[in-house]
Amino acid sequence: MKRKAALLLSAVMAVAAIGCGSGDTKEQVSGTEAEEGGAAAEYESPSFDLIASDYVTLCDYPNMEVSIEGDYTVNEEEVKEYFSQMFSYYGPYYVKDETKTTVGEGDIVNVDYVGKLDGVAFDGGTAENQNIDVYNNSSAGGGSGYIDGFTDGLKGASVGDVIDWDVTFPENYGSEDLAGKAVVFTFTVNSIQKEITEEEVDDAFVKEQYDVESLDAMYDQLRSYLELSAENTKLSDTYTAIQSYLLENCTVDIPEDYLAARVNDYQTQFVQENLSGDESQLEDYLSTNYGKTLEESREEWESGMKENISLEFIMEAIAEKENITLDEEGYSGYIQNLVSGNGYESEEALYKNYGYDDAAYGEAYLRQIYVDNLALEKLKDTVKINETNTDGETEEETEK
Repeated sequence: MKRKAALLLSAVMAVAAIGCGSGDTKEQVSGTEAEEGGAAAEYESPSFDLIASDYVTLCDYPNMEVSIEGDYTVNEEEVKEYFSQMFSYYGPYYVKDETKTTVGEGDIVNVDYVGKLDGVAFDGGTAENQNIDVYNNSSAGGGSGYIDGFTDGLKGASVGDVIDWDVTFPENYGSEDLAGKAVVFTFTVNSIQKEITEEEVDDAFVKEQYDVESLDAMYDQLRSYLELSAENTKLSDTYTAIQSYLLENCTVDIPEDYLAARVNDYQTQFVQENLSGDESQLEDYLSTNYGKTLEESREEWESGMKENISLEFIMEAIAEKENITLDEEGYSGYIQNLVSGNGYESEEALYKNYGYDDAAYGEAYLRQIYVDNLALEKLKDTVKINETNTDGETEEETEK
């Protein structure tokens, strides 16, 4: 299979498998030669006629045993704590205070208002059900401040009052139409508010604020969310453990020229993305931003690239041995998720992105990624998993 060195496979796709692409043409990457000290030139990424399984000695992966450690359960205390965090983050919340009718110092007042310039309402000057901290001349809860004098007319007002209040915008106001202009705001005082505490939260509150029928239903939703999050964390930890096991126990003999080409391509891409293709700035950039020399950076890139390539080759070799092939319906759904989930305009745009403007190559690459993901999922369903909680106690030993 032809492999282009230019296609960097560091991005985790779908269930976290890292795969390898295929293509029959050479990739053109604008920029400079990736060799140290190379002169500016059009860079051509080489192709390699490699079959992954030729370079891999697989371990006894059907009898793999891995360990994961984490807190993958959800209890009621965690559900309530999550609600507390959410309540604090989105608050403060206010409700009508039936005991107050006159605005005093420290009060939060709910109002409607309309701003008029020369008797005509102006854009952005109208609002309803606004909670205002009158004596601090700001929105409630320590929010944004208003122009000087905006809330002064509400001091001492009574619920139900309609008040016309003259205000002058500052000369440096952002809108030229209003800067330095005298306007009239008409306030309708709807109610005086009081802050609600978490202990006062009831069914009516969650229905109004969160569009949930009851407090119990709210907790049910939060519990489901946290359980799903814990399950996803467990799944991610399992995939990571499997990949680590394979890297530690399988043997991969990476061709030196292929590894060098991948590192060179990474350097070329790095220069393009960070230095607009100007290789002459690379050493200064690395020193300033990472405290590393070019030689140290290339050693680091090479180490990471070895792991990427090793995992690519291993997963492809396992997929080949297990006769795992692509199913068009599943692949179509996978691609649609990538398109919609990452904001691509079309499948063509997705393929071009992953194929460095070569849509055919990008499609071949993603097809291989999908097959490798299927191989990883198969391993996940057969591996023996020792699960330990964060306190070090073994909770279960499972074999799927």
